[in-house]
Amino acid sequence: MLEEHVADGTLNARTRWRDYCAQIKDSQSYLAVASNTSGSTPKELFDDVIEELGKQYQEDKIQIKEVVKSGKIPMTTSWTLEEFQTATLEDDALKGISTINIKLVYDDQLERLKEKEQKDAKKRQRLGENFSDLLYSIKEISASSTWDDSKQLFEDSQEFRALDSETYARELFEECVVHLKERLKEKERLREEEKAKREKEREEKEKKKEKERKEKERKEKERDHREEREKEKGKDRSRRDEMEFDGADLNTHGAKDKKRDKDKEKKHKRRHHDTDDVSSERDDKDDAKKSRRHSSDRKKSRKD
Repeated sequence: MLEEHVADGTLNARTRWRDYCAQIKDSQSYLAVASNTSGSTPKELFDDVIEELGKQYQEDKIQIKEVVKSGKIPMTTSWTLEEFQTATLEDDALKGISTINIKLVYDDQLERLKEKEQKDAKKRQRLGENFSDLLYSIKEISASSTWDDSKQLFEDSQEFRALDSETYARELFEECVVHLKERLKEKERLREEEKAKREKEREEKEKKKEKERKEKERKEKERDHREEREKEKGKDRSRRDEMEFDGADLNTHGAKDKKRDKDKEKKHKRRHHDTDDVSSERDDKDDAKKSRRHSSDRKKSRKD
């Protein structure tokens, strides 16, 4: 059973006992060996096979890696298993290697290449960031700068030499210029927005002033209108008061005239009464004189 599994690839140098045991634990071959009280156990037999497979795999792996390093097999992370297997079997030095071990070596090489690419990418990114920081720190480089005019500003720097690729450095330079152009456009956009904002605020302020002015005019008109109405009311009251005053004057003058007439009448009566009194007094005096004359005449008559 072990030989069959080695032949069909079920059992190879990377197989783990736990995984393999789970596949065969119910098979008759496994149960027969497991129930045998003498001889090797199933795991011991498995370990012996794995040891031999491991040795063969290491030998095949070393051979394939040497060919890959020599450049005869330019493997990359984009290669498929079929492409790698074809390139391996075409090399005379690698003939006789099992397709199972070729697959194991392919998986191992692909994983290592991906790890190396990731490390190289991180290193490249770090060096690129250092060079980009240098470019942004050079004041002479602007949105209108060109590679040929600016190269002399950084070609002797450690950051540029560490890249070890003028093509990559030029890409970073072009990215820097594009970014500076975008920043310039952004600044211009922000300036325009700020200008528009100030203009809007100015217009709103003017509208507010105009509104306040109109409101003030409206209130002033209302106040003037109220004052005008009050003046008209005052004039009406004045006219009524004048009319009432004129009526009162007429009444007063009439009363005065009546009073004057009464006073005249009283004076006339007093004068008439005084005249009567004088006449009466005069009459009394005349009567007294007459009486005295009569008395004197009588006395004279007696003497005679």
